[in-house]
Amino acid sequence: MLLNDYNETTRLKKPIIFSTITKSFMIVSIVLSRLSQRFSPPLFVSSIKHLSSTITPTMASTSMSCSSKQQSPFKSKRILFVRHGQATHNPRAEEAKENGCSHETFMRLMQEDDQFDSELTPLGIEQAIRGRDKSQHLLVDVDLVVSSPLSRALKTADLFICPERGIDTGVKDTRHPKRICIEDLREINGLLLNAKRRTKAELENLFHQRWNFELLPEEDKHWTEDMEAYDDCSERGYYSLLWLLRRSEDKVLVVSHGGILRFSMVDHPLVELVDDRDQDNKRFSNCELREYFISIKEDNHTERPVVILTEIRNGS
Repeated sequence: MLLNDYNETTRLKKPIIFSTITKSFMIVSIVLSRLSQRFSPPLFVSSIKHLSSTITPTMASTSMSCSSKQQSPFKSKRILFVRHGQATHNPRAEEAKENGCSHETFMRLMQEDDQFDSELTPLGIEQAIRGRDKSQHLLVDVDLVVSSPLSRALKTADLFICPERGIDTGVKDTRHPKRICIEDLREINGLLLNAKRRTKAELENLFHQRWNFELLPEEDKHWTEDMEAYDDCSERGYYSLLWLLRRSEDKVLVVSHGGILRFSMVDHPLVELVDDRDQDNKRFSNCELREYFISIKEDNHTERPVVILTEIRNGS
């Protein structure tokens, strides 16, 4: 073959080669998108999101359009959100906050009273019992219990729906809803030891065998000596809402923390909160239960789904 002929052939093959590579990346993007919709826990979804940032806009656009043609992976449902009962790091800081202290004073008191994975106080246990008794009519048809991996949230969940006794439905058999623990529902992370969790083995040893801790890594790899950015905490909360929407259950009890509930429900730009509360009453009190209907906004034009949380009053 003459050199000129060789160069001409090579030049003609280049578009084919680059086209093949582009198509391969598009196929990988589509597969990852479908897997994340169907199977992924929140932390895996976050990993997929990070990976997708390395894909070109054209490829990402192709992936989104292909995914949108499939049946929606989201299922609207009712969610009962509960903030944990009072824990050992809460009393002084919460009292000062109610009296209008500065954020600096609030954080100083939290640090002075800080304890690793802080436990419920006796008052916190009473709050959970009172909250359970007040909400029995809402708890009776719960299909799934989901909790933060911090002990104060897990114990509050167990006091609301006992893992041993289950739910008394008024008939012969009792119901035992599934129980799952996920990382993304934990409080704003870092700096404070009360935000650091126990190992998975310790949690499995301390809590009832009905709890599923399989979505947790063995060690707490997410806690650092620096506090997590508010936007990052809000993003975790958003992904936990998408995870809940992917579940098949109709009614879910979620036990979490005051900070992340506010950051995700009130502050995240892709979460629309529909309620009649003013800004001063958005934050959850200890063991306060609020019921919401959660759904995905239809015909939205954003890259990611918009979550709608509509508060349900008086069980209506």
